[in-house]
Amino acid sequence: MDHRFDHLSSENEEVLRLFIIAAACIGAILTTIFSLTHGIFEVYHFLYILPIILVVYFYPKRAVLFSLGISVLYITLIYLLGYSNPAVIIVSTAWFAIFIAIGVVASSYANKLLEERDRIKNILDNSQDGIFCLDMRTKKILEINVKCAHWLRFDRKDLIGKEISLIWTDEKSQTQFFSDAKKGLGNTETEAIFVAHDGTLLQFVISAVLVAHERLLCSVIDITGSKIVDEEIRKTLEDLEDQVRQRTAHLEKMNEELRAEILERRRFESTILSGDRIQDDEEDK
Repeated sequence: MDHRFDHLSSENEEVLRLFIIAAACIGAILTTIFSLTHGIFEVYHFLYILPIILVVYFYPKRAVLFSLGISVLYITLIYLLGYSNPAVIIVSTAWFAIFIAIGVVASSYANKLLEERDRIKNILDNSQDGIFCLDMRTKKILEINVKCAHWLRFDRKDLIGKEISLIWTDEKSQTQFFSDAKKGLGNTETEAIFVAHDGTLLQFVISAVLVAHERLLCSVIDITGSKIVDEEIRKTLEDLEDQVRQRTAHLEKMNEELRAEILERRRFESTILSGDRIQDDEEDK
């Protein structure tokens, strides 16, 4: 059900974009026709910049073709309706070149930004570390990569827009971490306990990567497994130490018993030898 609503929302957003662009184009064209037929030559040129900028913003990869198309439409209207005024044709030809230049330059810049965004997104999605971005003012998660969400047993969309306290419940360590990050301290790495979607406690090492415009980019490493291994090793060593102590105590006890037995035997032998001497002395007498 939720996916269907998301799909409908996406379709509505696309329709709204197309409607805004179409309205801007129709407005520019109708204004041009009205201006040329009524001798108004100062304003209508600027109205073509708006649809070009809108297309650059919404559809940067198609902006060049759109700019060329609407520029051709613009100059066609000028030659059809303003042919009797050479000054209008000269000025409009210059605007024709300007429109195309705006479309090409703005589209090129927007496409580079889009490529850079996709490259960064690809790096984040394929990073071996968990990464998330926070709004330091609201403490809300602005973005989180798949790796980090997977560790926490959440879907990415279920965490985006939520407060960090949903997964990081220790307010004291949060406050200290954010305070160090705001001060620009180099050592902002700390260990924190995060709560997964199923209630599992996870041990993370979290560090601030970048602080800009009240936004904090954080890198996290899951050390829960290594902590468990360390704990198991510690318990194994403690068990071995207990066994060694028990074995040592047992050996010491056996040694004491053996020593006592030897002493007892020696006393017994001494008693026997003393009895033999007494008997020999009596026989000699």
